[in-house]
Amino acid sequence: MRYFILLFAALVLCSVSSCNKNGSPGPTSTQITGSWRWVKSVGGIGGFTLTPQTEGFKQTQVYGANGSFKLYKNDTLRLSGKFSVTRNYKYSTIENLDLLKINDQIPFAFIIRNDTLFQSDVYISDGFSSVYVRLKTD
Repeated sequence: MRYFILLFAALVLCSVSSCNKNGSPGPTSTQITGSWRWVKSVGGIGGFTLTPQTEGFKQTQVYGANGSFKLYKNDTLRLSGKFSVTRNYKYSTIENLDLLKINDQIPFAFIIRNDTLFQSDVYISDGFSSVYVRLKTD
């Protein structure tokens, strides 16, 4: 569990310290609605790094304004349902997290910065952290 907390803290620190072109931190967004393309996932007991290239598939998450959720794997719908967001969940005495829950699955922490969505398993000691980028609409 300690490893996961350190990994999540490092991920948050990296996302907070990343800068945009003018050198100031990018804005944090609370808007999850839209389509997100999977970039990579890191974690597991072996500290694996998974990408679309290493796994041989692409993945897209779509969050609707009406609370609908769709997960596509290689453009094929694999999961659909509803999502909900819990803001400022008191994870510990010193840490509040925003949680994202899809259907009846275990929720995970998330943060959005500069059109990048960071998701991390919270209740799994050797869980994964994943990175998605927002797909632009025409």
